[in-house]
Amino acid sequence: MNFQIIVEELQTTNLYTNILASLKNVLVGFSAAFIIAIILAFLLYEFKVLDKIVYPIIELLRPIPNAGWVPVAIIMCATMEQSILFITFVGAFFPMFLNIYRSLDNIPVNYLSIAKLYKLDRKEKYIKIIIPSILPSVFTAMMLGISGAWLSVIMAEMISGKVGLGYYTWKNYTLLCYEKVFLGIVLMGLLGACFSLIIATISKKTLHWVRNGE
Repeated sequence: MNFQIIVEELQTTNLYTNILASLKNVLVGFSAAFIIAIILAFLLYEFKVLDKIVYPIIELLRPIPNAGWVPVAIIMCATMEQSILFITFVGAFFPMFLNIYRSLDNIPVNYLSIAKLYKLDRKEKYIKIIIPSILPSVFTAMMLGISGAWLSVIMAEMISGKVGLGYYTWKNYTLLCYEKVFLGIVLMGLLGACFSLIIATISKKTLHWVRNGE
């Protein structure tokens, strides 16, 4: 392997253009998936009739592999960039929704009994009981979601992208430039690890009561 090629590539703007494109897709897709996942999970928790209608549909769609959504994304979305964002969204949404949804179902009964005992209204119950109870699971969901988003965006860029780290790696593979393929793979791992590290750091600083055993 010629490491001089890797050093020279690290000095080009083309590489960083592809990295920024992937980062943008991941952040947009993950953020949209997180917001919708948490809102939908709370809606199903509050409205059981809605839960009986929507949850079976989600369970029907959830096992579909991310690659299976590619034709759907191409048909539904007006541009290739939108289709990549859609696939990224799907990859992040399902693991986050399921974890948040299950955490709401698994709130200890005695916690909810305390809310009744002190006659907390809905707002106080959410602030003092429900949100602190599910927050560890929310951070776990975020870790799974960011991993799903990152894997999905790379796959989508390889299949149908014109820019991005996945596209960059696949293009160089077809050109038999294995040094750049190696560089792309290493960057995928490093950036994915950075995302996970950021979420883990925020989690440790936020969940102080869990760390202290409270």
